[in-house]
Amino acid sequence: MPGWIITFLLILQFISSLRGLVIFSFVAHFFLVFFAGLRRHQPTGVRMFILWGANQFARWAPVTVLGTLSVGSTPQKEQLVTLWVAFMLLHAGMPDNFTAYSLEDTVLSRRQQAGVWYQLLGSASPFPFLLKNISFIISNGGDAMLGVSSLVLLMAIGKYWEGAFQALMQGNLKSMQSSRKKMKMKNNSTKSVRNSLQIARRGGREPNDEQILLAAHDMLDITKDAFIDFLDQNNADEQEALSATWDEKLYRVVNMELSLMYDLIYTKAAVVHSWKGYILRFASPIAATAAFVLFWLHSKEGQATADVVITYVLLAGMVVLDIKWLLRAVASTWFYSFLDERPRSWLHHALLCSGKWRLIRRLIVSDLNLFRILDNNKKPTRYRMWSQTIGQYNLLHECTRYESEARTKNWKSGMFKRLAPEENWMEYEYQRMRGNHIDSRDFRDELFNSIWQVLKKPFPQRRPPRQIIVTEAWRPAPAAPPFTHAHQEADLALKFTPDLQETILILHIATDIFLFSAESEIEASPKSKKDVEVIKALSDYMMFLVAVRPGMLPGLVLSSRYEAVSEALAGIWKEKEGSDPSLRTSSMMREKRLAEILIANEDEEGNYFQVDDSRPQSGFLSVLYDTSNVLSEGAILAMFLLPRIRGPNFRKNIIEKVGEHGDGEPPILKKFHRQFPDLMEFAKNVSFPSIAMTTDAIIGEWARQLINVSIRCTRDSHAKQLARGGELTTVVWILAEHARILRIKTEKKPASYDAV
Repeated sequence: MPGWIITFLLILQFISSLRGLVIFSFVAHFFLVFFAGLRRHQPTGVRMFILWGANQFARWAPVTVLGTLSVGSTPQKEQLVTLWVAFMLLHAGMPDNFTAYSLEDTVLSRRQQAGVWYQLLGSASPFPFLLKNISFIISNGGDAMLGVSSLVLLMAIGKYWEGAFQALMQGNLKSMQSSRKKMKMKNNSTKSVRNSLQIARRGGREPNDEQILLAAHDMLDITKDAFIDFLDQNNADEQEALSATWDEKLYRVVNMELSLMYDLIYTKAAVVHSWKGYILRFASPIAATAAFVLFWLHSKEGQATADVVITYVLLAGMVVLDIKWLLRAVASTWFYSFLDERPRSWLHHALLCSGKWRLIRRLIVSDLNLFRILDNNKKPTRYRMWSQTIGQYNLLHECTRYESEARTKNWKSGMFKRLAPEENWMEYEYQRMRGNHIDSRDFRDELFNSIWQVLKKPFPQRRPPRQIIVTEAWRPAPAAPPFTHAHQEADLALKFTPDLQETILILHIATDIFLFSAESEIEASPKSKKDVEVIKALSDYMMFLVAVRPGMLPGLVLSSRYEAVSEALAGIWKEKEGSDPSLRTSSMMREKRLAEILIANEDEEGNYFQVDDSRPQSGFLSVLYDTSNVLSEGAILAMFLLPRIRGPNFRKNIIEKVGEHGDGEPPILKKFHRQFPDLMEFAKNVSFPSIAMTTDAIIGEWARQLINVSIRCTRDSHAKQLARGGELTTVVWILAEHARILRIKTEKKPASYDAV
């Protein structure tokens, strides 16, 4: 028999033994402890796969295997078996920073809830096994090992119940919604805004990480209500409005709010930061240390050296982790928020009012570098940030790729493609390998400035701030309509349409054609060059959602439309590329050539804007339309945006011919007015715009579409993505929720009232 087979069989035999199970359970538990935070930053990868495997093993080992173990042959072996089984149950309770691997894990059915009780009390559970063996140790004159096993068992019961039931139940969105409806509504939103968003104005200094995180705790109700679909407009008119100009601090606060939602859903934060949780965290290090000392004093006679070493490692690991969880809980801003909500508690006065909590946190976080060492991060709150990487997928690039060219970015991606399913590889390739990092402040300001300008339309300030003295000439604005869904106000103001995938495909094609056709004008305009960076990133990102992450788009997950457009575009390229060998050039040149082909095909038959009532689809017919209406409409939209393609009077002549609202307006223009109202309004009012004006309009349109995707995406999809590296649409959605609740100030003061 080959040597590698013998080695493999020996490894399997070791893993299936009690000693092997205990060692692998310990290793899996420590891997979860140190790498659970990866889910905040990475959607895929080798470490994510290992994290998934460690989670599966930690859940499977004690409840599936340990119930079938037999007792040891000697009293000494019996004692070790009892202690090791208790450790595996302790590991099954999961660490404080990990409970659910995915959102589905938090949804406990009645069968699963009954299963938890069955595992605690049933005959197939490790608990009866432990109790039976402890009684066996007592009857045989048990010594210090009885105390060791009892202490570990008590901690295992508490943490197993806490992790297997309480944390998962409280992390479920439906449970959160039920609790929110039952609790009395808090009237602290105005305090939250003033103390949080304006905290940086003290001394004119930028807020530090701790201030931003505490501000996020104050405003967490806005994000939490959004995730549980709890529509609250109480006191919205009395709150201080957000700044009229984009404020980077709000981006940081929203990021921290999302990280706190991650804590509630995917960690034990909801149960740790309660009276029961704190009591357990304070008691655990004491019990763990006592167990270690008792085992140290216990006679090791008759026990194998390897078994003793394993037991010492298990006990030492338990002591270290329990101290870590205690220090982490005390230094956490969750603890500050917990005490801040209980002003009558003696701990509130002893720790918060005296400022001692900040000293304790500074000692743990800064001086001892606990978070830097144990969370593997350079800054205490840096680990909370999402990946800040947006996936990039360009349709023209993919359809002009030669079959001989590799689809992978590098050898790592190539290896991942061979081992992982296609959808997982696409996530890895187009998000992690080719993704656009938006951690640049200049890029982010340009992007969110555009988003903020769009959000002003549906969410303007409803009444003047309290600092404003209102004159008699001022009259209150009409009351806001009673919207039944959070997104309805934006729907009406921004004229969102349901055919979202088609809209993105058309705008994506039009954007690429526009950018290639206006290259020389863009190069001559510094502002346009900066705009194009954002336009390109948004266009390819939205296409990434369509092609790779359709679950982040609202509505049914349908890929047929995208696949049809992709096949049609690839067919056009293959037809031209096969007849013209000179097209075998660089990727960028091929994309530019394909854009020219689309324009040429669209211009091949007559004037599509000519009104002909005898044809129901007048205004559409062209050679390109016969292949794909999406490609045809994308090319027409590009020509409409850039008059230089068809001459300087091209767009002006069309507008003058069809009029603003004439019955003879071609169907294609009616459709564009419905899908791209702001863009078409710009095209109608500016007959011959500069290139900078056009790029501004295109950025605004992409920002509008991004907001549309963000607020219409399902809450579950946003929640799932929190544990898969985060998503830009989730950040934009929560920004929109803040704007909806708090409103946005107007840039100019109305003449009807005067400032103080």
